[in-house]
Amino acid sequence: MLAIFKTGGKQYSAKAGEILKVEKLSGSKGDKVSFTDVLAISDSKTNSIGEPLLKDASVEAKIIDQIRDKKIIVFKKRKRQNYRLTQGHRQYLTVLRIETISFDGKKSTAPPETKKSQKTDTKETQKKTETKDTKVTKKKVVTKKTINKASPVKKKSVKKVAKKTNKNKEDK
Repeated sequence: MLAIFKTGGKQYSAKAGEILKVEKLSGSKGDKVSFTDVLAISDSKTNSIGEPLLKDASVEAKIIDQIRDKKIIVFKKRKRQNYRLTQGHRQYLTVLRIETISFDGKKSTAPPETKKSQKTDTKETQKKTETKDTKVTKKKVVTKKTINKASPVKKKSVKKVAKKTNKNKEDK
């Protein structure tokens, strides 16, 4: 069963068991929330659309967490006015898990949450971890040896200076 409901000025479509991020709702982690502003419900056989809302329709959800969204940058500028303003904004959100959708006596419920249980290691998984641990890669380290070649006799460099002569000055 698919329901379209309204909260926080926005419309959301959800199925039972889905996780949604909606505008901040009052409540703490683990609280139940009920939405009665249901706009439409679609079943596998029928579609019901409200005018504007459906009567006797509700969506129940459980609050998983209260979070903040990622930061967006708000930049304002007016040309030729030397006006620039940069701000950041993080929206407050509520993470919901849709538990039940009910309409006209029909009810769609989400499967219960299963916690991940720790599985005991079998012989195969132990062998895999052992082979990964026992393999050690050996790397050869190459060092460069630099040999200083110092010449026993240092030769002094001789600068040759060439004299420039002007033919006109020598003739006079």
